[in-house]
Amino acid sequence: MIARSSDGAARLPIAARLAREAGRLALEHWSRCEVLWKADDSMVTEADLAVQASLTAGIEAAFPEDGVLGEESSVGCPRRLGADHVWVIDPVDGTNNFGRGLPGFCVSVGVLRFGRPLCGAVYDPVVDHLFTGAAGRGACLNGRPLRVTPMARSRRSLFSIRTPLPAAAPPAVHAWLQTYRLRRLGSTALQLCYVALGALAWMHDHHATLWDVAGAAPVLLEAGGTLSALDGSPLFPIDPDGYAGEPVGFLAGDPQAHDEALRELTTAR
Repeated sequence: MIARSSDGAARLPIAARLAREAGRLALEHWSRCEVLWKADDSMVTEADLAVQASLTAGIEAAFPEDGVLGEESSVGCPRRLGADHVWVIDPVDGTNNFGRGLPGFCVSVGVLRFGRPLCGAVYDPVVDHLFTGAAGRGACLNGRPLRVTPMARSRRSLFSIRTPLPAAAPPAVHAWLQTYRLRRLGSTALQLCYVALGALAWMHDHHATLWDVAGAAPVLLEAGGTLSALDGSPLFPIDPDGYAGEPVGFLAGDPQAHDEALRELTTAR
């Protein structure tokens, strides 16, 4: 059956269902899949390819006029990237964990409307956590509403950064490492969802990609979190038709932690 509604209410249930199905497929390959390495030293597995093919087929069946942009561009993507709605999928976010038999990976399915987050689903099949969010409709974890509480940072606060760090990492990042508690879990999408959950106070990423953030952005934003570029400017819109995998730097957090971290980054500049 083809869905024809133009809003997130129609697309979110499909995104959630496809993410769950894809997560189950990923688990069938977990810890026993063949691992390959791309030219940029990023890992890819047979599961990435199989999961992306499954997601693409499901999206095509439900919304044949929508665009699809997947991380593994060799598997039937990209398509119709000039469409009003473009699905941005990461078949296995956290492949470096997945390919080594570690937990901390997920399937991320996001929908952009005119380059802005409309809805998304992020599914961690190991712990059966399904994060969902849709513009104007809130965010949930397994159906339980999520709402971020702004809080002043303390030595108890958890934060995340991407490693390896660039040679000229911002001084603020070095200061954070000396003051707060670092968590780097290996999946950007899951970490954004953990900000929405209130587990991480904030996260800084200098080298993410669009498919890392597209599924989790609606979850974080609808939970009341803040997401921006590293200089504080809006992260979206991002034109999927013009996107070629270039780095997406961002800062995310509860509103207070985000603003404090941004102020430190700005002062350091």
